[in-house]
Amino acid sequence: MTTYWAPLLHIYQPPTQEIGILRRIDKECYKPLFSMIEECENAKFCLNINGVLVDMLYEFGLADTMELLKNLVSENKIEILGTGKFHPILPLIPKKEASHQIRMNEEINRREFGNIWERKGFFPPEMAISPSIIKIIRDFGYKWVVMSGIACPEDWAYDKIYMSPNGLQLFFRDDILSNKISFKNITAKEFVKTIKKIFLPKKDPKIKKDKEIDRYIITAMDGETFGYHIKKYEEKFLGRVLELINDEKSIRIVFISELANFFPIAEKKIIPRESSWSTTYKDIKAKVPYPLWKHPDNDVHKYYWKILKSLNNLFDLVNNLDLTENWEVENYYNTARYFYDRGIYSCPVWWANPRNGSWSPNLIYKGVELLIKAALNAQLALENAGEESGEGYFDSISYYHGLLLMELYITTRKNLKK
Repeated sequence: MTTYWAPLLHIYQPPTQEIGILRRIDKECYKPLFSMIEECENAKFCLNINGVLVDMLYEFGLADTMELLKNLVSENKIEILGTGKFHPILPLIPKKEASHQIRMNEEINRREFGNIWERKGFFPPEMAISPSIIKIIRDFGYKWVVMSGIACPEDWAYDKIYMSPNGLQLFFRDDILSNKISFKNITAKEFVKTIKKIFLPKKDPKIKKDKEIDRYIITAMDGETFGYHIKKYEEKFLGRVLELINDEKSIRIVFISELANFFPIAEKKIIPRESSWSTTYKDIKAKVPYPLWKHPDNDVHKYYWKILKSLNNLFDLVNNLDLTENWEVENYYNTARYFYDRGIYSCPVWWANPRNGSWSPNLIYKGVELLIKAALNAQLALENAGEESGEGYFDSISYYHGLLLMELYITTRKNLKK
């Protein structure tokens, strides 16, 4: 009877992150975390690192952290997952842009990890999932995707593996245990004791011995939890858990990719619920699957997505331009693409949730500013190509930009009065 524990860590920083903050996170979290994993012989972690963070580590002189990570991958202690490079909420952007984000991230993975990296597992940013994203992930050739437990529409899978109709293995994190770890509501000793006994059938007094059954559990959380959000937590929790598991013959640490070697595929094919790892059952019932990024009662969200809708329409026009005839057109297009790719990261709308205590007008506007720059350059590309078809979309972007700015001011003023 064995419990298979498949831990996953997700590390990411927005493209607008300040250099000083990134250096602090690297010093307090990334380097100590990777060093701890290097020291533990039994360590095995799936890791999602968005390509934008990889680029930033090099750009800001932190290449030694990447060398640590590469060593861990070569030692088979870390398995790198696929994702979207700039951490967009994939179900909320056009399908072609979702594919573009995944493709850009794959280029980073191949550049950094070479032939070691394969399309095995996929981590959708914020675990935001939908049927259309399931299809895209499978079409790319990935074997499995990990999601929040709330996305599971059937009985919990602890001794079997669900699959989507198109053949993608579906794995669900244990939200309760993962959140207990993230918020420091469980000790290392309590965690090991919990997973050792989890999902065991209730003891039948007529049977002297419990029924033996192998089972698995997946935990997933932000890697920055360990060392940055909670000081020395990589040692006090993760390091201690790995140490305790060394003495437990009934617990085995594996990559999520390895679970298919030990558990059968369920006969029933399922379609996961649209959701994220911040979605509640109340949100599901209200049909608001991505509440922290697109909520119908949030005016900042409303204006933001109005801007993005018009910007997407603008890009549909510029994508049809002939970039070989006019250098100015090509230059403006490439500049627009640069800002758009970065501008659709998830953070701006996440910071627009004052009811949940997440409110920062400046961090919201950092992202909006990238979208406005993308819109300006896309429109200039059209103008230089002699096209006037984008003016309506550009005017719409300008209009909702003004409304969003006013909403940032009004909401901030309300918060000050509380």
